[in-house]
Amino acid sequence: MEKNTGKRNKAETICLGGIAVLGFLLLAQVHDMMDWSSGGWLWMTLMMIGGAVLIVVVVFLLLRGTSGGTGFGSGNTPRESPLDIAKRRFAAGEITDEEFEKIKRGIEGP
Repeated sequence: MEKNTGKRNKAETICLGGIAVLGFLLLAQVHDMMDWSSGGWLWMTLMMIGGAVLIVVVVFLLLRGTSGGTGFGSGNTPRESPLDIAKRRFAAGEITDEEFEKIKRGIEGP
């Protein structure tokens, strides 16, 4: 079974990048946070907004991780039955009539 981790890796990368940026800003401005006259208020505002965004992203990733899916809407997609797969492969010419009948007998039973 293939594992679709492209979106999850992208989301994790964005989350980790946000944490790194917030950490850098915190370390760079921790000594100047209360200096309201030189732009400390701007950094405090950005840190608060960044923290809120980080919390939303973490909650989103946690909730999406518990849905059992690997991508957006994956829980709502119906699974294709083995007979449907065999029909599709037969229609595409991937298997012969004899192979299709053999698969069909194996799925439906004797």
